[in-house]
Amino acid sequence: MKFFTQRTLKKLATAVIESDLTALKKQIARLDEQQRQSCQFDYQGRPVSLVELAILAGQPKALQQLLNAGCSYASEDTPLLYKAMQQASEGLTLCTVLLQAGVETEYPQYSPNSAVSACFEYCPPAKLMLFLSRLNEYGADLNLPDDKGISPLMKALQLEQQPLVQMLVNSGATIPDQIPAEWCSEAILQCAKRCAEDLRIRQIMLG
Repeated sequence: MKFFTQRTLKKLATAVIESDLTALKKQIARLDEQQRQSCQFDYQGRPVSLVELAILAGQPKALQQLLNAGCSYASEDTPLLYKAMQQASEGLTLCTVLLQAGVETEYPQYSPNSAVSACFEYCPPAKLMLFLSRLNEYGADLNLPDDKGISPLMKALQLEQQPLVQMLVNSGATIPDQIPAEWCSEAILQCAKRCAEDLRIRQIMLG
């Protein structure tokens, strides 16, 4: 029985890494619920769960199939959303699959303390707005400050990224009353204030 299980797990790991969905469906059916939740695989020298294996291998379709099969997305060290963000080619798609499955976006026991704050740490600048927009779609709090008390909008102002600032303000991010003079340029701050005023006027017109 042990040999059968080890052989199944090896085939399962290969199916996940290669995103062989037919083989994945066949092998996952051989495991009971407890095995699906507890089995570990060696990946780049450390043990990982089935779901984490799919994320680290950059395989969103395999990840979706594992979650549909009832595999847990719990993580004991770093939130899986953070790990998904760091996957260069499929990070956004992996995050979307996890968000659709209902993962949390706030992690007060970790640093960063939320997926929104994690975006500024892990996502490449060119894709930052895409990740934040996707988190916003799934109800993430765009006003939640990080563990140093800095809000997402404050970070965007410091980056001097006008489209990002506009997106955050239009999505409900509020401009702090007090912003240090050296924090950002006057131009980007005025851009944020104009955007906020335009939003206020639109909301009034819409009733």
